Formats: sequence, structure tokens, C-alpha cells
Amino acid sequence: MTPHGADHMPLVFGAIADDLTGGLELASMLIARGVPTTLSIGPGAPARYGSAHVFALKSRVAPASEAVGATLEALERLIEQGARQIFFKYCATFDSTPAGNIGPCAEAILDRLGARQALFVPALCETRRTVYLGHMFGGAQLLAESPKRLDPLTPMTDSNLVRVLQAQSQKQVGLIDYTVVDQGPEAIRSRLEATAGTSFFLCDTLYERHLASLAAAAVDAPLLTGNSSVAAHLPPLWFENGLAPAPAPVRLDGVDGPGAVLVGSLAEQTAAQLDRFAQSHGVFSIDIGQAYAGRDVVSDAKRFAATETAAGRDFAISTSLPQTRVEALQAAHGRLETGAKAEAILSEIARSIVLDHGVRRLVVAGGETSGAVVRALGITDLDVGPYREPGFSRSVAAQPFPIALMLKSGKLGDVDIFASALDDMRRPICEAPVLDRWPPKV
Repeated sequence: MTPHGADHMPLVFGAIADDLTGGLELASMLIARGVPTTLSIGPGAPARYGSAHVFALKSRVAPASEAVGATLEALERLIEQGARQIFFKYCATFDSTPAGNIGPCAEAILDRLGARQALFVPALCETRRTVYLGHMFGGAQLLAESPKRLDPLTPMTDSNLVRVLQAQSQKQVGLIDYTVVDQGPEAIRSRLEATAGTSFFLCDTLYERHLASLAAAAVDAPLLTGNSSVAAHLPPLWFENGLAPAPAPVRLDGVDGPGAVLVGSLAEQTAAQLDRFAQSHGVFSIDIGQAYAGRDVVSDAKRFAATETAAGRDFAISTSLPQTRVEALQAAHGRLETGAKAEAILSEIARSIVLDHGVRRLVVAGGETSGAVVRALGITDLDVGPYREPGFSRSVAAQPFPIALMLKSGKLGDVDIFASALDDMRRPICEAPVLDRWPPKV
């Protein structure tokens, strides 16, 4: 299967995402807009390129040197393909630590491209994740006062993203505030030209129209960085200026067969989604503490999965725990080590339910977990479906046989998303691109 007519096209846009779910979201937005887009996992050579290509890495919580190395490897492949613009994609909540990895990776890309400046546009206005005077908000709540302050891997305890980015960066960081952004693309470009000594600019973003203005201001820039939402406003500019082929129809195969949900996210929204799914489906919960104590929790989960698939029932397996239990495990075993333990357990279970029990529709909750599961299954390229709403984008892996996937960030998606996604995967998609509005759901 060659998705969306993606053979030997000029590469208009090359993206590097710091995790798989973010890369998938970005690709799905471009596809929904009519841009033939391919996605590959890891920095290795992809099977094919579309008009746009997304490298989905596992670099968000890696050591900074490893993250930079993987980012530059992917960048070289995009440069070889003649990518007109590079996009560095990270989370809307700027998930990172004082050591990185957003700053170090962005600096490495900027230097390799020989560029002088780049915009940073993390906002996702669709979910009310906005930036005002450099401070990130989720609705009326500052980032550092939100549940993100308790993130087990990247706790966000400072809402001032200018300060967060400057702590990670050697280059000077500035702010383009809402009074400039609200005036439109020309005002934004003028601000950049007037502050030539500053390399990175965090951008205030309050409304969807601000995202559109920032995209227009940066459409010819060698490097743009941000969440997927700003990139979604680029395709109409490409079509208008003849930079991309005519908008392509959107297609994705449906896949039938047994269905399962794997949950590694600790986000409150995922917990609510799992509770809703448990009202009508079997859910097996794994205590990572028991795994550290020597219990074979993988075998327990496999037996549960065998029973459910034999009965023809969709099911879920989760490693989520209460925050206090997570903190105790992290104190005993290390923050990254505890996360890696959970990922390894779910990855082994994923191989079993797919290869031994025939699961062909799979939902995975959690960005790091999604990457680990897909790698465990040996998947390197995905055919991506169109963006529907935050947290919902389908894909199909062709190897070793068709597997429908919905990989979602822990904090996104409606409460019914697990059951609705498993049901939706059975149906093929064939529709026109979204050209006259964005986002597609208002």
C-alpha cells in the first residue's frame, strides 16, 4: 500500500517529532489538509517520502546528547531529500526538563541549517492551551498549577516558557507578544528583523487566527518549531503559492479482527477513559511494584488476553497506578527506570496479543508507551489517516500484516475514545480534504 499517492514527490516539508504520538498527530493534520504525507519511526531511512515527511523519534526524555544525535540523523535525511522547510515538533505543553531536550535539539537544527532565527509556537488553541506574555495556560490554569506539574517524566513547574527555553539554550531567547502577533504576519516578520541578535522567539498565541498568522509569517523560514497546530495552517499557503501538488483525497484502509487497548499513561484524562471503557469491557491492571517484587505479571496479563480474545471480546491492559504509588516506585527505582519497566512489560504483552492471539485493532495510550509498543512490533512506517480531533488519529501498519493503530497522548481524547476508536478502525476512510476551515471540528 502506498498512502496518499506518496511516490517521488518534491519534499515541501520535513518534520522531526520528539515522540510518536506527536508525529502521528502532525502527519494526520497535514493529510486532513490534503498533503500526501508519510511517517517513519526512528531516524533511519524511511520506505518512502510524500510531499511531506515526518520522522517520529523517541527523543523527548532521552539524554540530551542522544536526542540531538537522533535529531541530526533525521535532519540529514530530510536535507538529502531537498526539504524546503524543517519543522521541529514538540508537545503543546512544552514537555521538557531544565536540561532539554527542546532547546538543544532546536539549536542543533538551526546551526546545521545555517539559519539565524526560529519561532516557537507550542499552543494548541483547539484545547485552550494558549500562551500569554510567554506563560503557558490550559484554559484559565497556568501550566505550573496544572496536573502537568506532576508529570512522572517531564514535570512542568514553571509556566514562563521563555524562561524554560532559555534554561535549555545557549542562544538568546525572546518573546513575540500578543500585541505583535495580533497585527499579523508582516508585524511578526518586522519584529524578527528588528531583533537580529535573538535566535529563538517564543510566540504568544491566544486564538486560532494567531496560529494562522504565525504560520504565514514563517512559511518561508528554513526552520519552524512548535506543536502540530501551527503546521496545520501551512498547507493552504503551499497550495496558494504552487509549492505543493493539488490537494489529495484522504484514504485509509479499515482493518477487522480482535481489538485491544494498552494503557501506559498516568494522565487524569486516560484514567477517566479507562474507567469508562471498564464499564463495558474487561480491564486487567498491572502493578509495577509486583513486577519489581518478582511476580510474573506478563504471564498473568497474557492469560487474561487469551481468555478475552477466545471469547471474541475487546479488552484493555493497563500499568497505570495512583500518583502516590508512582512516586514511591520512582523513589525506589528511579524516574526513568520505572517508566522503562512499564514500557517493557506492555511491549512484551503487545507482541503476544498481536502475534499469538491475533489482535489486529490496537489502541495505545501514552506517548512513550506508544513508541515502545510500535518498536516492539517491528513497525517502521505507518499509513496515517486524517486528523479528527485532539487525541484521535488512526493509522495502519502494513508489516508483518495489516494492524490498525490509534496511538494517543495520555492527556487527550474524549472519555469514550477507547471503544469508539476500536469500532472506527473497522471502517475504511475515503473523503475530501479539509480546505476551507481549521480545525475540522469546531
